[in-house]
Amino acid sequence: MDNNLPKSNMKQVAVLGLGRFGTEVTKALYSYGCEVLAVDENEEKTYEVADFATHTVTTNVAEESNLKTIGITDFDTVIIAIGDNIQASIITALICKEMGVNYIVAKAQNSKHAKVLKKIGVDYVVIPEADTAVKTARLLTHPKINDLIEIAAGYGLAEIEVPKEWIGKPLIELDIRNRYAVNVLIVINKKGEVNANPYGATVLEEGSKLIVGGNMDDIGALSSRMS
Repeated sequence: MDNNLPKSNMKQVAVLGLGRFGTEVTKALYSYGCEVLAVDENEEKTYEVADFATHTVTTNVAEESNLKTIGITDFDTVIIAIGDNIQASIITALICKEMGVNYIVAKAQNSKHAKVLKKIGVDYVVIPEADTAVKTARLLTHPKINDLIEIAAGYGLAEIEVPKEWIGKPLIELDIRNRYAVNVLIVINKKGEVNANPYGATVLEEGSKLIVGGNMDDIGALSSRMS
């Protein structure tokens, strides 16, 4: 499913719904330095995230008047993380869209729910269980890949460990682009230092990682050919 990534970093985020997904997103965003408003109609849930959010509010977010009261349009991003109530999720997304919220992320229960959210105009839809399942399958079938993200239809970015046979060799000699049909975008050495513009003369060191981009099938094929 196509998703539109935000054009700038999120600084002020409202998380609507504090189930497992909403709670974990709230904690992660707060740890990344975002100002986070955490909202749920269950007061106990707002108490549970009080130490991991900038502000908390107890209210029913499926009501337009309540969203106006909390100033929902003032946030860079609104994450609709409502749990099992698909109707409330859709209504909240529709209200946020009609109110002119800048960027909307929504959790979906299944592909049909996701399809409705996209038709409403939600910018980024997440199906946590499905996404986790796909990632697990990729990690099991391509253990040489630390992480793999599909950023467009059929195109992705992957983090890979530098194989033993590449250590001490310059990129130009390895000819990765022509041999494997992927591009080396970033080289990260074992100290965590980032080379965001590696040249052909860049020599790969032991313990380094590469961020590569290319067709998902080509990235998978690269993983299979790595020893």
